[in-house]
Amino acid sequence: MDIYFVRHGESTYNVNPLDDSIDCPLTTLGVEQSIKLKPCSYPNHYSLIICSPLRRCIDTIKLSKITCDHFEINDLFREIRSGSKSDLLNENEKNLFENEQEIKQRINQINSYLLEKKKLNIYSNILIVTHGDLIWNLTAYQIDDDLFGKWVENAQLLHWKKI
Repeated sequence: MDIYFVRHGESTYNVNPLDDSIDCPLTTLGVEQSIKLKPCSYPNHYSLIICSPLRRCIDTIKLSKITCDHFEINDLFREIRSGSKSDLLNENEKNLFENEQEIKQRINQINSYLLEKKKLNIYSNILIVTHGDLIWNLTAYQIDDDLFGKWVENAQLLHWKKI
């Protein structure tokens, strides 16, 4: 089973980090990036798309031409919770912070979750629509005391791994 990532299109936070609403929308450019999202050498159709619950991810995949058999919104794939940089939280937002241990725990939960999907033997490929920081943490590897991950651009699609 092949696993792919796509990072959401440009958001208002990407343009202005002071606009740090947790569920910020796509910018006009982010909408254009999503519409133009072309898999190139990657599949255009997926057995399953798993999407972060944040609207910039949902809007990115809705606006794209990428199709799927099954669609799932899953909180495991939301942005790493690094706290809000301002006091501008909406009523339904909580200022949460995931420490290093909690991030590692979530990465392990994601890997276990994907292995469970594989055991179902009904998915040939999965696309995860998520955030740059989560992709970085999922792809990170350690050399000595340093971590190195894959940073992706807005609306960039890439193959992660085969499981």
